[in-house]
Amino acid sequence: MVSIIIPVYNVEKYLKRCVDSVLNQTYKNIEIILVDDGSPDNCPLMCDEFAKTDPRIKVIHKQNGGLSSARLAGFKEAEGEYILFVDSDDYIEKDMVEKLVFAIKEKNADLVICGYYTQFGDRNEENFLPFDSDILEDINTDYILPLIGNAEGKISLPGFLPIRLLKKSFMDESFFVSENKYFAEDIVFDLLYSDKIQKIAVVNEPLYYYCINGQSLSNKYRKNKFQMLKNLYDFKKEFLSARNIGDDDNRLKNYITESVFVSVDNAVLSGSYSSFLKEIKLLQKDAKEIIATADKNPLHSTVSLTMFLLNLKAYFIIYLLRKSRLK
Repeated sequence: MVSIIIPVYNVEKYLKRCVDSVLNQTYKNIEIILVDDGSPDNCPLMCDEFAKTDPRIKVIHKQNGGLSSARLAGFKEAEGEYILFVDSDDYIEKDMVEKLVFAIKEKNADLVICGYYTQFGDRNEENFLPFDSDILEDINTDYILPLIGNAEGKISLPGFLPIRLLKKSFMDESFFVSENKYFAEDIVFDLLYSDKIQKIAVVNEPLYYYCINGQSLSNKYRKNKFQMLKNLYDFKKEFLSARNIGDDDNRLKNYITESVFVSVDNAVLSGSYSSFLKEIKLLQKDAKEIIATADKNPLHSTVSLTMFLLNLKAYFIIYLLRKSRLK
């Protein structure tokens, strides 16, 4: 059995599309766990109505605690051998579960990962995985390091959980860390899970639809974003050190530099130029050494330009450039 866990919060516009895509799977041996995370809209009622239509659907109603806490609540109730997380504003191909289960069993793997679509309105952008093989056995080189950060001429991997079919037996409650502590908390989960596995199957075709939603957590201004990114940096650094994995490609340094860039955009999302300026001055203080040495690392030209302007304290120019780009 595959347990498909769907955290639900304030997505009444998208929820039916998501649930229908799961109900219509060609692989029928599934249970669907809808976790109402204290949603303030019609989602709680919708979840209960869905449960009346199919005995495979379970509903959990809980107080709002965030994405990780909702996933954890679903995990505790899951009865399947395998776990698939699906975000409620996204949806999946009708044969996604069938193809992932076939791959993980055929390859006797501990994890299977697939490609995905990024959906912008009516446009779907295909995203394939950077592998020629359908099996990965060098976990450190092929999987862990590509999750740590970007490196010139080297592969990198998306970290978000929904493109992964996981074995429940390898999972632990400690994997579900708070999105209020770590930005991109899925990476923490991925790394902790990867520490327990030996073989990964690859299905290199898009099967998941990741829908860009302006109201989603990843597209909103978030207070203390740089600190959350720094927390993830510290976790990654400790993880590599504990497992004696070298970082010859400076992936960690690239990651923390790009974190500054992401934090600049977050400051733009804070609102007016005065609020941007307040945030950016705090960032300048917290990331002084990173900003000062960023130009010594090969980075994307937009990141390099932003670091250069930060060094010049050309804040208004940065604000105009990034505000225009974000629009």
